Amino acid sequence: MRVKFWGVRGSCPVPGPNTIRYGGNTACVEVRGDDGSLVIVDAGTGIRALGKSLAAANASGVLAAHLLLSHTHHDHIHGLPFFDPLYRPGNRIHIYGPELQEASLESVVAGFMGDAYHPAPLDTVQAEVLFRGLNTGSPLAIGSVTVRAALVNHTTVCNAYRIEADGVAVAYVTDTGAFDGPLLLPAECRGMESYPAGDPAQVLSSLRQGLIDLLSGCTVVIYDTMFDAQEMARLPDWGHSSPTEALDICRAAGVPHLVMFHHNPDCNDDQIDARLAQARFQGSGLLVSAAHEGETMVIR
Repeated sequence: MRVKFWGVRGSCPVPGPNTIRYGGNTACVEVRGDDGSLVIVDAGTGIRALGKSLAAANASGVLAAHLLLSHTHHDHIHGLPFFDPLYRPGNRIHIYGPELQEASLESVVAGFMGDAYHPAPLDTVQAEVLFRGLNTGSPLAIGSVTVRAALVNHTTVCNAYRIEADGVAVAYVTDTGAFDGPLLLPAECRGMESYPAGDPAQVLSSLRQGLIDLLSGCTVVIYDTMFDAQEMARLPDWGHSSPTEALDICRAAGVPHLVMFHHNPDCNDDQIDARLAQARFQGSGLLVSAAHEGETMVIR
């Protein structure tokens, strides 16, 4: 399995001289099975460069791509209108993600690409675009790749994903708050079939255990580490994690390698270096790295 990072920042893109090494684009990760099955996770601004790469590689052929959206906050979808394969006839783009009770995934994306915001609304693109809600439950098969989802603690419905292929598994966990703080999911999400029952502490415990179960047996976990401890204490209801939280979950799930991800847009490269060094000190016995834009990992 190959994993390539096209965007590693959270919240908003931050291009410039202070973000050259880690990159300034927002969340987008490409996963390839050995049979060529293509899975894209999130559509932040990193998906623009990925789309150009895919279009060049498939200049005379038809592309089938499968896009997993963790959720539909801006930094995870605002690159989608600039994804070149959408504008080529014959391409087929499958888009999956959590469904809200009050709106389908398709209606949310169509609204975001409406003519008030973008000159080419979703219903005018030339590729065939197929939507499917993907809440927790049955696994999704994409060629040689199997995808499973678990709900995390964010301010809207947000999925973590486990992606298995070629005898290995990698997990993608972004935009989750701590599981010993406030319950962040809004009230309208709590009637969903996948939403755990109980009081807030019970729901958080269930969400944590569900995530640990999802991650168990993974070789690598890509995890939101946007905040440090001080930021976590100051902004407990923003729905993001720290290296400390990520290491705790990785240890509980028996995961050997944590990849820090969703880097804070206020952090320059040197500050991410410092956060990585601290996480490595805290994570004695675990391999800890920080995602770089353009980096490719081969997982065996």
